[in-house]
Amino acid sequence: MRSLDKKSYLLFIIFISFGYLSSLMSHEPSFSLLYTFHISLLIVCMYYVSTISDKKSILFIIYALLISHTSLVLICLLNIIFTLSEQQPLNPYIIYSGFINIRFFNQVQVFILPLLILLLKFRKIQRIVFMVLFLNLLLVFIGQARGALLSFLTFSVLALILKTSLKKQILKGLVCLVVSYVSFYVLDSLNQGGAEILRTSSSGRIDLWQNTLSNLTWKNLLIGNGPGVFEMSLGTSAPFSHPHNSLIEIFNEWGGIALTCIIVLVFTTLKKAFRHLRKHKNDIATEAIFYSFTIGLTYSLFSGVHVMPVSQTLLFIMWGLLIGRLYKNKNQPLSINVYVKLFLGCVFILGWAFYLQKAIEIYNNIDPDKGYIYGPRFWSVGQRF
Repeated sequence: MRSLDKKSYLLFIIFISFGYLSSLMSHEPSFSLLYTFHISLLIVCMYYVSTISDKKSILFIIYALLISHTSLVLICLLNIIFTLSEQQPLNPYIIYSGFINIRFFNQVQVFILPLLILLLKFRKIQRIVFMVLFLNLLLVFIGQARGALLSFLTFSVLALILKTSLKKQILKGLVCLVVSYVSFYVLDSLNQGGAEILRTSSSGRIDLWQNTLSNLTWKNLLIGNGPGVFEMSLGTSAPFSHPHNSLIEIFNEWGGIALTCIIVLVFTTLKKAFRHLRKHKNDIATEAIFYSFTIGLTYSLFSGVHVMPVSQTLLFIMWGLLIGRLYKNKNQPLSINVYVKLFLGCVFILGWAFYLQKAIEIYNNIDPDKGYIYGPRFWSVGQRF
């Protein structure tokens, strides 16, 4: 079984331990413990995904993700056609069919963009891939997802700096970006939509970050306020359930020690990936996963990639796949005696039972008359107890 180095294991243990400690000392311990256990399961998932390192398996995962996502994009294309035929403005809430919050779509979308860049390398399907990439970027402009756009540009610049084998595909992707923007501008002008993709307002994010940082105390240097319990209102607006920045959120909810651990873990992975890609310039599978993970991290600095159910799962899966590729030649057998396995099995079963019991309890306590807050707490549809 492939594994991380001992330092990484220790950092993950410290990170999760301080999450549970922070949960126990929060004002909503049951809710916070449930959230922390959820993150623990994602880390376990990441570890098992890291055992997948062969190129064929990774390409199969990439194809499965792309096919699933492309089906959604094609539905959005139909909505664009219907909107244009009715001479209506390009309303993202209509075009992004089935997404109550259009950012949920963008948060998944950013992970797909680097994988499409990878497939531009295959000539037989290059035109089809270019069209799918064009539609994705067009949807980014229609949804006015500035954070996703900035993440894509950051990923493109990073790829050009590395000078790896996908340089030509990155340039084609940037050409596709320009074509999609021109198309968006023309379509929006024809229907007099007046959308401003490059608007200068921060949508309240800067004020949210400033208020969150100003409310930090010495307690946050050690332990946070409790994972998953963030809530803040700006004026008369509905309360934000997360600060839309992964670093600020971890510092606020998990504490400074946990934040330091996760930063070191991510930095170590990225550093090793840099070295690997410079040494293996034709390893396109690792390169695509690296960019997908990196673009997800970048977007988490502006949006809720790290807290929304689907996007956070993709973030940990990409991290696990990247670790699997980077450590594929370093087999470190992990020897655990039968008593330790039995103990860990009991802990897992008890933890899962607690998770299930609390999820059902919270769900049964939901009061439909209070309305629903569509946010990352999917087991309670946003309601707090």
